[in-house]
Amino acid sequence: ILGLVGLAIATAAPGSGEENFKIKCKSEDGFLEVYSDHAVDPARCKSIAARVLKTFAFVTERAAWKDRAILTAQPLQFALVGDGAINVLGYAKGPNIMVMKDSYMDQPLSEGTLAHELTHIQDFRQLKGQKMPSFMFEGRALTIGQAYRLHVGQSPGDYDRQTARSAVGFTADKAMELLDNYKAQGWDNQAIGTVVVEYMRATWKGGIADINPRLSRMIERMAAGREFELAFQDEFGESAEAFAEAFAGFLRATQG
Repeated sequence: ILGLVGLAIATAAPGSGEENFKIKCKSEDGFLEVYSDHAVDPARCKSIAARVLKTFAFVTERAAWKDRAILTAQPLQFALVGDGAINVLGYAKGPNIMVMKDSYMDQPLSEGTLAHELTHIQDFRQLKGQKMPSFMFEGRALTIGQAYRLHVGQSPGDYDRQTARSAVGFTADKAMELLDNYKAQGWDNQAIGTVVVEYMRATWKGGIADINPRLSRMIERMAAGREFELAFQDEFGESAEAFAEAFAGFLRATQG
């Protein structure tokens, strides 16, 4: 399980003044609008727009949403910023804005970050203002981000190995603490979330191979008004509490 952990991530959302950026190009259908705080070569702008749309389509297919019209009902604003504008690589700001460092777009790991943050965008849009636990929100995005990197031909590298090693250190007690704190953010919640989603896919209840579509069904239930715990139980047939206990038992067993 832990061998699958990792990708380029940065979900903090410091203010970058993206509302003051100027539009540089749009997709032909007007759905995607690329903004920037600096000059961007038109050809580069169109190339980045094509990458974003390709990644967005991959995330859509991976999530297998029932109602895809929600995903494109509002324009997606993609902001390219200079290196000094933000202190992270990229982030999603609510359902309509994604921000990335322009220079980072030339790095291979940016493919995973695109898919990670666009997963957040799609989840935000489908949730319609409802809140999902941070560890589940991040774990889902991390696993889809890594899947996209593999999809475009990348192999696991040093970053993946480093993040996998950090996830190995979670004790069952620490995991339970993180799962109990639904609103917490930070690297620990992202790392444990990845292990949680992969545990669900590979091990829990014999393994749920279609875990991402199933999580989408849970999100759709939440959007219809169900609380997380009830939506989880409706979709998976067990309470979130029983799942957490099973997960903690799995960690205890695998850590000796």
